[in-house]
Amino acid sequence: MFKNKRALALAGVAVMAGLAAGPAWAGDKGTGAAVPIKVTAPYAQAAAVVNADGSLNRAKGINAVTKPGVGQYCVELEDKDLDITKLVPSATLQYTSFEYGIRISMWPHPACGTQKNTFHVITGMPNKWEDRAFSFVVM
Repeated sequence: MFKNKRALALAGVAVMAGLAAGPAWAGDKGTGAAVPIKVTAPYAQAAAVVNADGSLNRAKGINAVTKPGVGQYCVELEDKDLDITKLVPSATLQYTSFEYGIRISMWPHPACGTQKNTFHVITGMPNKWEDRAFSFVVM
């Protein structure tokens, strides 16, 4: 699909930039039940902007996001045949300062039911998980 690594890298940067562009709601913010807007990300297998409460803001190829605890998110891929141990995800925190971090588990995690198509993502500070909005992409 890509002629060289540079083209692939540029496509990845373009996807992340589009996801990080800011919130876009397709629902009543007051109800807390926003319907995610479909993402235009032709070179990503899955992509999403996830709100701090675990709701999806924008998404492509994501079945659901659940929150097993504070600062913990389970990002379930739509395609059940995708195995997270064979994928390369990337995540970036949104609207936060540099002392916060984000981590993605690259293997099926017990907090997410050890599902092979579900990434476990944690956000917060060292030794203190906190709910934080983030963008997520799998190329």
